[in-house]
This record gives sequence, C-alpha cells and structure tokens, in this order.
Amino acid sequence: MAHTNRVRVVLGGLLAGVVINIVEYVTNGVVLKADWAQAMQALGKSEVSGSAIAMFIVWGFLLGIAAVWIYAAIRPRYGAGVGTAVRAGLVAWGLSVFLSNLANYPLGLFPTRLLVITSVVSLFEIVIATTVGAWPYKEVDAPAVRRAAA
Repeated sequence: MAHTNRVRVVLGGLLAGVVINIVEYVTNGVVLKADWAQAMQALGKSEVSGSAIAMFIVWGFLLGIAAVWIYAAIRPRYGAGVGTAVRAGLVAWGLSVFLSNLANYPLGLFPTRLLVITSVVSLFEIVIATTVGAWPYKEVDAPAVRRAAA
C-alpha cells in the first residue's frame, strides 16, 4: 500500500497556492478593488492593510496545500486524475469559501454582490488550482515487509 508523499503534497500545494493567489489578486486587488474599498468604508474601516494582504497570501498557500492533501487522501478511492482533483477542489472550495461566505451573508457586513462574485470566481479558481497542484503528485510505495520463514 502506498503512503502519502508529504513532500509532493506541499510542493503541489504551493503550486496550487500560486494559482489561487494570482486569481485572488486579479479578482480582489484589481477588478473589485473599488468595491472592496467602498465596503470597508461602509464598515468604518480603512483600506486593506499590507499585513492583511500578507495574511491573504499565506491563506492562499495554506488552502493550496490543504486542497492537494485532500486530493492525496481521496486518490486511493477515486484513482489518480483530473476527476479526483476536481472532487478535491470542490471539497476545498466548500469548506474554505462557500461555508464562510454563507455564514457571513446573514450578518450583512459585505454586499451580497461581492460575496456571490468571490464565491463563483473561487469555485473555478480552487478547482483549477487543485488540478494544477495534483498534477505533480505521486505516492510513495511502502517498503515491502519481509517475514521470517517459520
């Protein structure tokens, strides 16, 4: 039985994190920048700080690692490949984005439009990132156990 290749999980996860962070930057730092500034102003907050951006970048890499870890965990059941990576990406998206945005929605802190846009973009982003991060993943074969002759 093969064991999880932790080094490849981290490397693939970092690769997935690069994809996540690029899409997050374009979506939130460029396309929706003015909308986020307006939402923060409505809350009485200043624009997003550099330390907050650093935390979002770390979050992107941790999410990438978690998504590839989920892929590695379900791979023995579903087999290697894109279909399994898509399943893992959907789980990672559901746990990291969908549930948190669903919990934030009734609080009314952020405009529904922003929550919906970021949720939909993240759905594609995380599924693609997980697929990219799963591509280099290979499992480590367990060493054979030798039994002494009776």
